[in-house]
Amino acid sequence: MLLEEHRAALSSEFKSAFSTLEAKLDTLHTTVNDHEQRLLSLEANADASSVSVVTLESKYTTLADQHAKLKAKVLDLEGRSRRNNIRIFGLPEMIEGPQPSKFFAEFLVEVFGASLFASPPELDRAHRALTAKPKPGERPRSVIIRFHKFQTKDLVIREARKQRGKLQYRGTQIFIQGRRSWVKSGTKLPGPQVGGGPLR
Repeated sequence: MLLEEHRAALSSEFKSAFSTLEAKLDTLHTTVNDHEQRLLSLEANADASSVSVVTLESKYTTLADQHAKLKAKVLDLEGRSRRNNIRIFGLPEMIEGPQPSKFFAEFLVEVFGASLFASPPELDRAHRALTAKPKPGERPRSVIIRFHKFQTKDLVIREARKQRGKLQYRGTQIFIQGRRSWVKSGTKLPGPQVGGGPLR
């Protein structure tokens, strides 16, 4: 009788232990499954991120190519817009008054004579170089003139070359330079060339 009770007690203990172990195994299995799902989710996110990076790299390459093309186009347009320009050095500040285009059209006739210009040439605009206004005693800013026609600008440059070092306006020596696209990578517009450097 005692033996049977002992067996029953042992059996009950084993069943309880097995039940506890099964519960722990179920919990462990659930945890492993949860970790596996998380790993799968992380892998999926990593794959998606990789695809996004590749897509972004492709878009960046495309944008960089478009930027390079647009930059080249802008430089070309700037060069074309400046092909009708000249620069004049040596003229005192404010001499042009409130109507610079009118003044410089008549100025060109006076400098080069009626033999070159029967009437004042057509100018699109004329203005001082966009730098700080010089203080008294400092060198005056150059003047930038845009001709309406390239042929007129070319005529002025050719004549200025012939009279290099001899051009004057009412007793003041002046120098005239052609203006081309100086906008290259890191290149700035040149300053006035003392002594009438080579015309361009």
